[in-house]
Amino acid sequence: MPEKDVWIAVPTYWTHPAGVGGDELTIFDHPTPLDAAGTLGRTLDSFRNLDCDFHVLVVAAAAHPDLGEAVHERVAALLKPFAGAFPLSLASPAVLDALNGALPEPILRLDSYGNIRNVQLAVPFAMGADAVVGIDDDEVIEDRGYLAKVRRYVGEPHGDGVVGGMAGPYFDRTGAYQLPGAADLVDVANIFIKKNYFMNEALKRVMEGPCPDGIVRSNVAFGGNMCMARGTIARVCHDPYIPRGEDYDYVLNAAMEGILFYFQPAMGIVHLPPDATGPQAADKASKMIADIRRFIYMQEKVRAYTERFPDRPLDRDYLYPYPGPYLEPNVDLQSAGVRALDELYPEYRRQRAPEDLVAEATETARREAAAFFDYREHWKRMTAAIDDSPALRRIIEGMRIGCA
Repeated sequence: MPEKDVWIAVPTYWTHPAGVGGDELTIFDHPTPLDAAGTLGRTLDSFRNLDCDFHVLVVAAAAHPDLGEAVHERVAALLKPFAGAFPLSLASPAVLDALNGALPEPILRLDSYGNIRNVQLAVPFAMGADAVVGIDDDEVIEDRGYLAKVRRYVGEPHGDGVVGGMAGPYFDRTGAYQLPGAADLVDVANIFIKKNYFMNEALKRVMEGPCPDGIVRSNVAFGGNMCMARGTIARVCHDPYIPRGEDYDYVLNAAMEGILFYFQPAMGIVHLPPDATGPQAADKASKMIADIRRFIYMQEKVRAYTERFPDRPLDRDYLYPYPGPYLEPNVDLQSAGVRALDELYPEYRRQRAPEDLVAEATETARREAAAFFDYREHWKRMTAAIDDSPALRRIIEGMRIGCA
C-alpha cells in the first residue's frame, strides 16, 4: 500500500503594524502585526525534524481586506527560508480570486475562522491529499513520530467504523493540558461562566480514561492539533458562520454526516500563544460575547438538523461532557447569556443591553443555521468537482514557495 499523502495546513493571522492602528473587520484572537516576525517561523522550524514526507500549506488571513497584498508579501518573505526543507505553498487573499475562479462553487473566503479552515481543507484535497493536519502558527511539534501517528489511524478501519478524523492534546510550556482554575467552577450555576469546567472534564475523560487501542472515540478537538481523512473532507466543511470554536463544531458537522472522530492522547503538540493583540486584547467581554453567539447558534443548528433529518438522530452522549450541555433544546442560553454578562462584565450594559445582544444572536442563528445547510451542499458539489481538476491544480502549483 502506498504511503498516505499528508499535508500540514497552518493558518496565520495578520493585522495592521503595531502603533499604526486601523479597522479590523475580522477579529482574531492574537493576530500578528505586519511589522513583527510573529511565531510562524518557530512553528515551521519545528517541522524540520518530522520523520515522514509531507507538504505544508500556509493559509494567511488579514484582519482587514485592504491588508491582503501586504500580508501575502510579508508571509511569503517569512516562508522563503523554509522552501528547501519541505514542499511549501502559500494561500492568501492575493490568490483567493484565482482559486475561486477555477471552482465550480466559488465559496472560498478568508474572513472567518471557519472559512479559513475550509481553505486549509480544499487546497490539499484538490491536490489529492489523503489526510490534512491542522497546526496553528503558535504551536510546535516536538514529536518526530507525530505524522506516523496520523498515518497509522486516520482514514483506517477501527472497531465498527472508520477513523474519519482525529485530534490530540495541547500542552503548555509546563507540560500541562488542562485549563487552569477550571476545577473551581464545579459549583457555578451559569453555563457560560462554567465553560472551562466542562472543557476540562472532557479532556480528563480522553487523557485519563481507558484507551486500549491508542485512540478513543471522542468529540474533543482542537483546531491546532486535528487531522481529517480525505473521505471526511469530501463531505464535511467547517461552518463559515460559527464565530469561534470551529473545531468542536466541525466534529458536530461530521457527526451529522455519520462520521466519527477519535482522540489520541499520545499525539500532542506544544501550544505557545503570544499575548493577544488587536481590539480583543482590550475588550475582555469579547470572548464571552462570541461564546454566547456561538452556543446559541450551535443549539439552533442542532434543532434545525433534528427537524430536517428526523431519521438520522445525533448521538447525544458523543457530545458530552462538552459542548453537549449547550446543545440541549430545553437549555435557556438567552437568559444565561444575559446573566453571565451582567455578572462578569456589568460595564457592558453601558454600551448595549445584553437582552438586545441575545435577541439579535438568536435571530442571526435562525437565519445562518439554514444558510449552513445550503453551504454544506455547495461544499459537497465543490469537492466532487475538484477531485480531478487540472486547472485548479495548476493554480495551486503556482502557489509553491520557491517556484518561478
